[in-house]
Amino acid sequence: MSLRFILGRAGTGKTKRCLDEIRDRLRRSPEGHPLIFLVPEQATFQYEKELAGTPGLGGMMRAQVLSFRRLAWLVLQETGGSARAHIGDLGKRMILRQLLEAHHDELKAFQRAAGQPGFTDTLASTLSEMKMYCQTPESLAGGARYLREQGYDTLADKLDDLSLLQQSLQDRLAGTYTDPDDYLNLLAEQAAKSPTVRQAEFWIDGFAGFTPQEYRVLDIIMRTAVRVNVALCLDGRDRRNTPPEEGELFQRTRETMFMLRNMAAKQGIAESEPLVLDGDVPPRFRNRPALAYLEENFYNPLAQPMRGSTAAIRVVSAANRRAEVEAAAREITRLCIEENYRWRDISVVLREFSAYGDLIATVFSDYEIPYFIDQKRDVLHHPLVELLRSALEVVIKNWSYDPVFRYLKTDLVPIGREAVDLLENYVLAHGINGKLWLEEEPWRFTRAVSLEQEDDLTDQDRYLLEKVNRARDQAASALREFARGVSARKLTVREITSYLYNLLEKLGVPERIALWARRAEEEGQPETARKHNQVWNEVAGLFDELVESLGEQPMTVEEYARVLDTGLESLRLGLIPPSLDQVLVASLERSRNPNVKACFVLGVGDGVLPARADAGGIFTEPERERLETIGLKVAPGGRRRVFDEQFLVYVALTRPSHMLWLSYPLADEEGQALMPSPVIARVKELFPDLEETFYPVDPPGSEIDIEFITRPGRTLSYLAAKLREAKAGREIKDIWWSVYNWFVTKAGSDERIARVFSGLCHRNREDFIPPEVSRQIYGTPLRVSVSRIEKFRSCAFAHFLHYGLRLKDRPVQQLAAPDIGHFFHAALKAFGERVKTQGLDWAELDRAHCARLAGEIVGELTPKLQSQILLSSSRYRYLCKKLRRTVERSTSVLAEHARRGDFRPVGLELYFGPGGVLPAVVFHLADGTRMELQGQIDRIDAVKGDDGTYLRIIDYKSGTASLDLTAIFHGLKIQLLTYLRVALLYAKDLVGQEALPGGMLYFAIRDPIVSTNGPVDPAVLDKELLKSLRMKGLLLGDEKVVRLMDRNISGHSEIIPVALGKNGFYQNTPVVSREQFQDLFNHLDEVLKDSGGQIVKGIVTMNPYRRGRFKYCMHCEFKPVCHFDTLLDDNNYRIIAEEADDDIWHRMKAGKEGETGE
Repeated sequence: MSLRFILGRAGTGKTKRCLDEIRDRLRRSPEGHPLIFLVPEQATFQYEKELAGTPGLGGMMRAQVLSFRRLAWLVLQETGGSARAHIGDLGKRMILRQLLEAHHDELKAFQRAAGQPGFTDTLASTLSEMKMYCQTPESLAGGARYLREQGYDTLADKLDDLSLLQQSLQDRLAGTYTDPDDYLNLLAEQAAKSPTVRQAEFWIDGFAGFTPQEYRVLDIIMRTAVRVNVALCLDGRDRRNTPPEEGELFQRTRETMFMLRNMAAKQGIAESEPLVLDGDVPPRFRNRPALAYLEENFYNPLAQPMRGSTAAIRVVSAANRRAEVEAAAREITRLCIEENYRWRDISVVLREFSAYGDLIATVFSDYEIPYFIDQKRDVLHHPLVELLRSALEVVIKNWSYDPVFRYLKTDLVPIGREAVDLLENYVLAHGINGKLWLEEEPWRFTRAVSLEQEDDLTDQDRYLLEKVNRARDQAASALREFARGVSARKLTVREITSYLYNLLEKLGVPERIALWARRAEEEGQPETARKHNQVWNEVAGLFDELVESLGEQPMTVEEYARVLDTGLESLRLGLIPPSLDQVLVASLERSRNPNVKACFVLGVGDGVLPARADAGGIFTEPERERLETIGLKVAPGGRRRVFDEQFLVYVALTRPSHMLWLSYPLADEEGQALMPSPVIARVKELFPDLEETFYPVDPPGSEIDIEFITRPGRTLSYLAAKLREAKAGREIKDIWWSVYNWFVTKAGSDERIARVFSGLCHRNREDFIPPEVSRQIYGTPLRVSVSRIEKFRSCAFAHFLHYGLRLKDRPVQQLAAPDIGHFFHAALKAFGERVKTQGLDWAELDRAHCARLAGEIVGELTPKLQSQILLSSSRYRYLCKKLRRTVERSTSVLAEHARRGDFRPVGLELYFGPGGVLPAVVFHLADGTRMELQGQIDRIDAVKGDDGTYLRIIDYKSGTASLDLTAIFHGLKIQLLTYLRVALLYAKDLVGQEALPGGMLYFAIRDPIVSTNGPVDPAVLDKELLKSLRMKGLLLGDEKVVRLMDRNISGHSEIIPVALGKNGFYQNTPVVSREQFQDLFNHLDEVLKDSGGQIVKGIVTMNPYRRGRFKYCMHCEFKPVCHFDTLLDDNNYRIIAEEADDDIWHRMKAGKEGETGE
């Protein structure tokens, strides 16, 4: 029994000395006593590879590279302490999840947090910490009692909860399972009985300190093993045998040496003379004086600056994190190409892994750099995990849309994506969920085109339904069986797990994942292949742990899903490097690569390296300090971690033997400024001749442009940006023309190069399609509606996408504004027809009559709207009542209009066009094409006046609408005018004679709320309601005609947008003369014919309009298709200027429109 320390600062060869001594013993006696190299878990693979790769050594039986846990497993195998089942971390977390629910009412501090995502992981980590620091339920309970007496109730509550949960966990596992956190305790108990430990010589390396649990193991090993060699990073020339001073660089390692010496002395263990590796220049930095000087003097405040060459150290700033990673990737590529580095000679070290991990994976792939990210990956986004979670959620949420289609889109269900899309569209269109999935009867829902359509199935409907039901059976058969099985009664964990595993078997999930893994291997993606295989193995293991730990526990599906979620959230994949020659990417605290020539330390920002103290977890910093004062030892608090961070900085700076790269970003992804770490300032202070390099996102057009030319793929991206600059008339460096010439020679054989070059000539603009194609897609004759013309006048490209390519949103069963509008239109049409059928006049209808008729009609229409959506929930049933009240209000107001005026309906929802009550309006375009205008007019009213019959148009609007002369002039809002024009054109069919224009009006279908100050007279309230629903529009400026609409008008009318006094119409009243109406009609005809002519010619220009602050693109559904962007030369808005009405009337006569390009 003896103890020896191997001491030295970074780079002095401590690890090499350990490995060399093991190699020497192996060469001398390959079959002697055991040689154990005890290292941190993340370093085991690296050091095994180092030993196995020793030239001339061959195989080895004696030497083993182990972590503490692996040593525990080895000892327990020898001594029989492994008889009980070992529950994994996942099983432990799932038990904790169940214990939190079982003891919910007993918890004091954790009751509110117990159900929050991630709390189980936090609790498991804290309980593991308690085990590592040898805290028992009794010690925690005792600490809680003492703290409560001192008035620290909150901290006492936390200790009580931890004591309760730790004791409950121990009781649950007692006699059946071994807690993984007890491995080291068991190792301490059994190590002395182990033949391997008694005969072994140990080398311990890679640790700065140990937990109390590990010290207990080391105490037994020192008393039992032949010899223990401990390598520590500290200055061996300092021979003090006293506790370290707070804040010194090697505080933790010196504290470790002090503890081990005292333990050895107490047990009477001899200490050999320490092996001190203290040469003038550490071997690692022998050829790099700057790195040696940095190692020795970074924390020496009295050090003098070093002048001269600093090629071994580079300080880099970058515009953002991506520019920083790209700069590192370019330098790594250069080192391997120009300086003959191997990929394995390079490591990337991160302190802020979450900000860089995904970015490095993307950029290094772009630069074709082989890399391995040394970090355990979670698996929450793997399709298998999503399948499990969504299958359970389907049951819990009664087959609602989201979990069903998350389940189907995992690609683990034997159904094609096209069938899933078809099924999804059908389910969304008809609002299918719940028991409808479980019914055996085929689905026969169809979506009516209108509320008046009958439910007869067409051949196309039958064909679609056949495909949908076939897809439904493929998608849901296995899931239905699973849902019925787990929903029948409250089952045990074992039973639910069995149903879930059977679901996977019926879906063929094991075979599908194996297939994915094989394909990944064939495509040269070994890491992806291992990931698929490992996920399946981990999930299978998770099921085993569930059954072993909670098998006979009764649970609801909801409880089971929460427990399983806890396990799935804790799943981490620890992949081994798929090849030997690759760049290692690791976090600073996990980085254990002994043979690194170049080390790239990224993200050296303020608050990142060194990191700010962050307590996290269950205890706050003051609470940890309080626990220390009462003798409850726990993990170090923030103050101690600040000193540990200094040591991590030292480790980062001393990792490489040839080149150190320190870089930081100047801004984050949102453009917020970031500051460099004090580490950067200190390095610059030590090396005043060191020049910092700045890298922008793109080549800046300076001498460093050549550094951006590396791998062809990434260089091509930079070249494309440069060629766009040249295309815009800006000068670029000659080097880029050389690069361009090189790529031109490759374009014929490389599709990507050809695609990029063709993209440089791309214009985001389509001006026209050939007229013959236009006729094919639009048909002959050209049939148009008013809304179609308005869309064409708003943007010709949007018109093409809608009416040419017929793009549209997929139908979804939801009550949107258009659906409510259609409902109101159908209700008012039915109401008018009911009034006519019953031989009533609108003026005869009182409020009660309107309410009765409205109730009947709404009751008839409700089941017809979107597969009975208004009956599908309490919320929709309440909305249905509101719709009925709105119809009652609207019909009562229209009845009041009839009582005050003489206009009466002569047409309701009147369709003009093929098969309509009125024929289409025919125009012959300039090229001879016949254009037919068709549409549906909400309401046409007529009255006989002194000089003829007058017609007026009323258009129902469930939103706000007003007449706008500018919009009419530019063809953007011509619906009312067109409908009045059509009504006058076919007046003989409507009223038996020619007619005159009386007006065109919008009627708002609303149930307004009137603000009052206390009780109000019903008559006054009715008056205010009428004013709120006053129609808007344009009327004939004839007092007699106006009085036929409101015979009681005096001043401002309560029902029409007119104010009339003794001297005629008030100023700004929206009235026009017959001649002006005729000017409007003439201009309308020109707009219609011009629009039709352009459509036939194939005009599809992206020409959205802008009027003031309104841009047509703001609400366009086709933005993802057209990619209209005003930053591009080809994309400009048409500016519609605001003009006075008088100017518009003048220009209307002149036939000119006022539009400009932006």
